[in-house]
Amino acid sequence: MKRIATALAALLLAAGISWGQDPDLTGFLEQLENVNGRMATAMNNDDKEEMENLYTEIVVMYEQQPGSVKKTAAPIMGGVWYNLACLRSLRGDTDGAVDAFKQALGYGWNDYAYTMNDPDLKTAREDPRFMALAESIR
Repeated sequence: MKRIATALAALLLAAGISWGQDPDLTGFLEQLENVNGRMATAMNNDDKEEMENLYTEIVVMYEQQPGSVKKTAAPIMGGVWYNLACLRSLRGDTDGAVDAFKQALGYGWNDYAYTMNDPDLKTAREDPRFMALAESIR
């Protein structure tokens, strides 16, 4: 799950060139920066419930953005959904994990080896629906 915190920081840096040029993007980046700070605290405290809430908050924020911002931010959404799948798997919500993983694939998640070796997805990998989705990126 730590990969996405790095991805959020990278998006903030990469989009920094546009900071101030597009008010919608600036607003979204400010929101992401706030979430990224809270995510770091949740990760340090191993607060999985708060982490899931924060990833869900990112999804909601993303869905509220205009198309230009969505296009810029789309690359991180696969990782956001992947981490939601991990968190749901950890708490035994296999249906939720499968749904989140399907969303991750829709946003371009394609790291089969990582998916198959991630201990957070152990429960999800026991579900044939999850495995069928995983096989689609093999």
